Amino acid sequence: MVFLLSCILVCSLSACKGIELENKTEAIEEYTKSQAMILIANEINKYQNAYSKNLWKVEINEKGETLDRLIVQNVQEFMSEIKLLNILAKEKGVELTSLERDDVRQMTEEYLGMMSDADREYIGCSADDVTKVYTDYYIATKMARLLVGANEVDISDSEVRVMKIMIIGTADIKKAKAILKKIKIDNQSFNSMASRYTELEQIEMSLARGTNNDLIEKVAFTLEEGQVSNILSQGDMYYIIKCVDDYDEAAVKSRKEGIITALNSKEYKAVMEPYRELHKIAFREKFWNEQQLRRTSGSTIDSFFDIFKKHAGD
Repeated sequence: MVFLLSCILVCSLSACKGIELENKTEAIEEYTKSQAMILIANEINKYQNAYSKNLWKVEINEKGETLDRLIVQNVQEFMSEIKLLNILAKEKGVELTSLERDDVRQMTEEYLGMMSDADREYIGCSADDVTKVYTDYYIATKMARLLVGANEVDISDSEVRVMKIMIIGTADIKKAKAILKKIKIDNQSFNSMASRYTELEQIEMSLARGTNNDLIEKVAFTLEEGQVSNILSQGDMYYIIKCVDDYDEAAVKSRKEGIITALNSKEYKAVMEPYRELHKIAFREKFWNEQQLRRTSGSTIDSFFDIFKKHAGD
């Protein structure tokens, strides 16, 4: 669930009754079933829309639980962390600005406008419910970003560069020399030579800088697009590689985002674990333990986080 979820996934959530604050238990305002169903339906529909309703028939563990049950448990943990971050935000005086509250108003209107009759019947939420969940999520995300300083992480594209190569591998040095001659002197297509003569399972691959630090990677990152290497000896094999794309922009962006997320998650965990020990949250409403929160309802809405990202940029 975007930035905040990427942080939460690395954390282990504790459970007890209420919130323990310096050996005191303080009651909390729990989320209602309708509020929880906004996120439960979102995640269930996301899977169902991507795959099929047959997904729910598959048992995922020895207890006989199905995926929808696991989704409900994950949403419960996620909303527990939202509540915890809101408590911390209140302590620190972090709240939404007037512009951010206007974002929430627009999110609520857009979400409600996308709901079908089946969605409304299944989720059972009001405009106030949607506003509540968006507001709490917005504050939680804002607090999480302040904790990890997400915008301050600086990783250069060069550090996470990803390139695409074609590769030929053989255990026969004479064969390798003959292939290289055909490519470099006889101008034979690298692709055709690879398809005909390689002893490897694949002839195309992506390389990420700093992943293997072997000879193939080191040589590959010296090549420009279209260049072919000499014969590389590594282990019991001989390799010839060609640079197809010396800078895979989409892959670089994805890798960079993944590294930043991992760094943020690590920092988030270091900050939040001690706080969580003093502020332990568990929801006691019975609906969390109901076995049939999913129904053949016709509900399809799965845009809660997409709408948030559109307006809040998370």
